[in-house]
Amino acid sequence: MKQIERLVVGSRLEFELYREDMEEQDGVVFARSTGGSRDGDRGGQNGAVRGLETLRDALNAYLPRQAIFLSPYRGMAVDAAQLIENGVDVRTAGPLPVRTRSPDVSIMETHRSDPGFRAMLEASRHADFGEPVYLRLISSPDGGKWGKWWCVFQSCRKAAALLDSPLRRVYVAAAGTSPRLHVSITLKTHRNSTGHLLVAPDRSRLQDDLFLVGTGGTLADDPLLNQPGMYGKSDYRMLTRPTRRCLAQLWENEALITLSADERRFYHDLLRAIGDSARSRRGICLEYPTA
Repeated sequence: MKQIERLVVGSRLEFELYREDMEEQDGVVFARSTGGSRDGDRGGQNGAVRGLETLRDALNAYLPRQAIFLSPYRGMAVDAAQLIENGVDVRTAGPLPVRTRSPDVSIMETHRSDPGFRAMLEASRHADFGEPVYLRLISSPDGGKWGKWWCVFQSCRKAAALLDSPLRRVYVAAAGTSPRLHVSITLKTHRNSTGHLLVAPDRSRLQDDLFLVGTGGTLADDPLLNQPGMYGKSDYRMLTRPTRRCLAQLWENEALITLSADERRFYHDLLRAIGDSARSRRGICLEYPTA
């Protein structure tokens, strides 16, 4: 097996997000995640990226020092456990979709590599913005139910950071089936701020449309402008940000998170709620565990 610095596993959309950064690095291989029919993750079908026909080819051909899973797929827990046994530093963008006795895998917040998020978080802490009271976030990931679930997980983490308060209650409403599954989340925080998180089907061109309202101003990250900005009392101010997402930032301590047993249970309940809501066409309310 050829030793490399980093193996990145994800969807074609995620490949495009990090393409510029990867093309400037040696020893980084991207592999398309392979989906299974039972989880409905049709967005992860086999496809060739950088000469790799399947993820299995990459796992058989390379021994990375680090491996990052940006999209979930059936069999991921087994692959992650095997990499860990081989001494690979493994991180994932969400909890494992199935309960397993495999070693705990490190989870990171992918938005820590997003320059738009960092610019908006910094601006939201400015005195002119005031206290955050409302958040709207629209995302459009590839994949089926598991991929949508990881997107909801990341959106909830991002919402808690931008609203500057732990989550208290989450209301789940889902409609449709893979790959046309919609997931809508309405959340309340301990500071009584509110958030609406919409995870739309792929190719809806609504990737990371973010709108944040504070007591003194409004922040927006408009994908059409490709630039975050702040609406104040008298004008609109564009916020500067770096030109690309950087994979190395996902290995910084800031990106690494620890979920309690209760939090892991909550997110598995949330995965179940997405499926139950889509089948019953009814909303489901979940209480976020207290610290």
